[in-house]
Parts: sequence; structure tokens; C-alpha cells
Amino acid sequence: MELKRDLVKYVRDKAKSKYDKGTECYICKSTQNLDFHHFHGLTELLEIWLRKNKLKITGEEDILNLREQFIAEHTKEIYDAAVTLCHEHHMKLHSIYGKRPRVVTALKQERWVSIQRDKYGMV
Repeated sequence: MELKRDLVKYVRDKAKSKYDKGTECYICKSTQNLDFHHFHGLTELLEIWLRKNKLKITGEEDILNLREQFIAEHTKEIYDAAVTLCHEHHMKLHSIYGKRPRVVTALKQERWVSIQRDKYGMV
């Protein structure tokens, strides 16, 4: 069986109903054009987990059977280490850390968001 979509989309589909999406940008309090940002990129997190556990996904059934275990083992990264940002601040973060920020930059991203929030509050 062939996969019709990226592996991470199967995980996101299962996880997204429990996302605590805010109603405003964490940095500027805008309520328009909001995005949900994971500081730990789910694609890389999933790839690392699959390698570490020596798991190979050969079809849709494999990822559907494994995604709950992955989510359970990464609750903090998926639900807690995330933030709601306006699209403008989300794009600015990605302009600094790249389209697909590495997992190792998660703390730097969180720090950047906090600094931006503090700067925005001073204006």
C-alpha cells in the first residue's frame, strides 16, 4: 500500500483536535490570520522517533497504527511546546529559523518569541 500524503499529516490529523489554539497572537495580541506553531517540528520529530525505534512505514496502515504511540510519547512537544502566532510573526520566525526549523532550535525559537513579546509590549 502506498502513502497518499506526508507521514506527518497523519499524525497532525490525529493530534490537532487536542491543540490548545489561542485566540490571539502570543506576541502582538492580534486576532487575525492566526497560525499554530510547534517549536519542535513534527516532521523531524517523527523521523527521529522512527529511526530511534527502528520502525519502517511501508503504507498508510503502518502510520495509522503507530501515530497514537508517537503522540503519547511526545505530548510535551506536540501540545505544550507550541504557540499561536499571527501569520506575520509566524513568517518572521520562519525567516530566521528556516522553513522547517530543526528540533535543536526549539529553545531558541521559544526565546525569540518571548523576546518579541517583551519588545512588542514596550512599544
